[in-house]
Amino acid sequence: MRIYFNLILILAATFSCNAQGSLKDFYFPFSKKTETKVYKYIDKNDSTKIEYWKVTSIPETKELKTVSYDADFNIYNTFDEVITENGAELVAYSDFEWNEKGEGKEIKAKVIDKDVYKWDGDKEYTYSVKYLNKYGHFYFKKKRAESGIETITVKGKEYKAVKLKDDYIILALDRNVEHRFHQDTYYVKDLGMIKYKRKIPVQHEYIELELVEILSERQFEKIRANR
Repeated sequence: MRIYFNLILILAATFSCNAQGSLKDFYFPFSKKTETKVYKYIDKNDSTKIEYWKVTSIPETKELKTVSYDADFNIYNTFDEVITENGAELVAYSDFEWNEKGEGKEIKAKVIDKDVYKWDGDKEYTYSVKYLNKYGHFYFKKKRAESGIETITVKGKEYKAVKLKDDYIILALDRNVEHRFHQDTYYVKDLGMIKYKRKIPVQHEYIELELVEILSERQFEKIRANR
């Protein structure tokens, strides 16, 4: 009985180690040299909703820097991470406000909790920020937990993806108002995030943002210039 029990422990440890190693491969690829890729996402239910995520990996500093653009190519946030032995950690976050003249203002946030993506994936973790914009003081929190491997179909092609359950909380601190919503996020090996499915209570339909192509920085800038 003891031999059988010990065998179970050894197998469990082996599977755990394999899972921990595999989850890192599902996150955004980290190049051996500085490289920028632009991920183009479109909402499955509304093709006018387009996002571009310009992701730059910097191996010398182990940084992953993301600049996110809307369909009109306005920056709506920046998201800076550092890659560690345990996962990806948030080091800087900014939102952007745009006026009618097309002038943008950066809203820098204070990072409170920093865990964006954990390689082990077997427990809940959180990143959170505080910031002040034209509407007042806000606290933003994202809680994440790994939910296993699923086969999903995106643009007619099947992928094995790791599914993460994400719960969001946004607190308007000056008004004591709380908003919550849930999202299922899917990552594919050697690609990064391929899809998220988000349900916001006040909306009747899901937002299903799906990856449609990966552009080079040069291709992206050409599209911006010719719009």
